[in-house]
Amino acid sequence: MAKLTPIAEEANSLRLRVAKGSRHVDEAERVFEALLARSRKDEEEATKVRRERDELLQKDAETRRQVLDLLAEVEKERELKLGAEKKLTTVEKKANLYAAVVTRLRKEQNELLQTMTRLRSERGMAREERD
Repeated sequence: MAKLTPIAEEANSLRLRVAKGSRHVDEAERVFEALLARSRKDEEEATKVRRERDELLQKDAETRRQVLDLLAEVEKERELKLGAEKKLTTVEKKANLYAAVVTRLRKEQNELLQTMTRLRSERGMAREERD
């Protein structure tokens, strides 16, 4: 019987080890299920983040397009302003030339009026002398 006791003890020890192993398997399954649930949740979160990133990239592209459109519009307005300034400068130069011509013509007109007045006076005096 003395031999059976160690065998019974060994069998009992093996049963304890099997039970302990079974608990470890159960615990491993629970941990695996928790990891699997966490993995699914992480994948859902990653999908959500990718979708948000894509939306932000799309908004960024749209914003960049709008900025480029605005810059093009500003450049066009700047070119128009420069063109208008050049035209204004040309018009001002012409106006100054015309003003100078008008001033010169008025001076000539005054000189002609003075000459006409002088000639009329001389003609009147010449008629008086002749008569």
